Amino acid sequence: MTSPAPNPLTPEQKEFRRKWVVLFSALESLVGTFIKITAAWLTGSTALVADAIHSAADVAGSFIVWIGVRLAPHKYKRFPYGFYKIENLLALAIGFAILYGAYEILMIFLSGEAPLPENIPIGVTAVILGMALDYFWGSFEARSGRLMNSPGIEASGNHTVSDVYSSMVVLAGLVGAFFGVNLDRWAALIVAMIITKIGLEILWDNVKVLLDISLPKDRLDAMRKIVARQPGVLAVQSIRGRDAGSFRFVDVEIDIKAFSLDQANATADTIEKALKDHDEAIDTVFVHYRHEFPATLKLFVPTDATGEVISEEFGKTGHFSIIEYNRLENKVLSRKIVENPHARSEKHRGINLATTLIDQGVDSVCSREDLHDKGPGLMFHRFGIDVRVTEATEVASLMKNYMENSTSVFPENNA
Repeated sequence: MTSPAPNPLTPEQKEFRRKWVVLFSALESLVGTFIKITAAWLTGSTALVADAIHSAADVAGSFIVWIGVRLAPHKYKRFPYGFYKIENLLALAIGFAILYGAYEILMIFLSGEAPLPENIPIGVTAVILGMALDYFWGSFEARSGRLMNSPGIEASGNHTVSDVYSSMVVLAGLVGAFFGVNLDRWAALIVAMIITKIGLEILWDNVKVLLDISLPKDRLDAMRKIVARQPGVLAVQSIRGRDAGSFRFVDVEIDIKAFSLDQANATADTIEKALKDHDEAIDTVFVHYRHEFPATLKLFVPTDATGEVISEEFGKTGHFSIIEYNRLENKVLSRKIVENPHARSEKHRGINLATTLIDQGVDSVCSREDLHDKGPGLMFHRFGIDVRVTEATEVASLMKNYMENSTSVFPENNA
């Protein structure tokens, strides 16, 4: 059974945890180290001494990660993209520290028999207390790292949890000593293998990021679908992405339908916002686009029932003509007259008609009514549709040269 996804953190909770969770982890490791050193002195257990040294390394590692997560978001002239990858570098250090811990445990296995420690109840109590601290705090820290998409914090938490396994070696030795049996060597071998696996996984995950490995295919596919359904996007040529610390960078190459440079830029801005809303770990979206006024246009002109006379009004028109027009050859390729389904509506006739036309994929709208400051015109403009006004009264006159016999309603945006 899959465990339910953790509840997302608010921005304030993320900021708080990013600043302080690793510092608290360092303090927890410091307390654990003190407990183990005291117990080692009272019991004479060399395994406890080794475990205390291991915990002391955790203290240093936690402070390093804390420095990293505080530095990562800052940008400077020589580092305009920030220090995002410093978290991955520090996570590598954590991975090596885990492997070093496995090496220490392996040395216990290879050392053979050792004198039994004294004051075993004190040692067992200290180890169990240390294990509880490591498990509960390490789990919280790793979960916080996943919620914040911080590999450094997650690696630090996993390292803290892995200390539970190394402490099991010490605990097995102490329990075995209580019954006169030494189990340290074999328990050490099993735990060393577990910790080695954890360390290698952390190293591999962060090396992939440092080498700019692509985001997973399913994540890129989800982003591609989001981009493809944005207004004005004709085709998604490619989409690439990579992780950098807690953040992601995405490159998108698209073909868009745009009648002006401002419309093209607006489409790019819409894509960036949609992707960031989908994945808040995205720091920057680079949108590369090719745009042009299409050669063949799908036009809308409000007309009477014959399709010959251009209506005076937009929303109240009884019919409209859908015309396929080649602007390079000034040639009408096809024409269809359709009844306006919203003509008898009491409210929002123009907006409802605009919505219908947008759904039908209209490229350009031309009417005798100036839609510049009206809802339908602004709606068309937002969706990258060319909006025009004409003084022609007949469709035949308009279509002799559509571009010359009509004027853009938003001329300030013409490319």
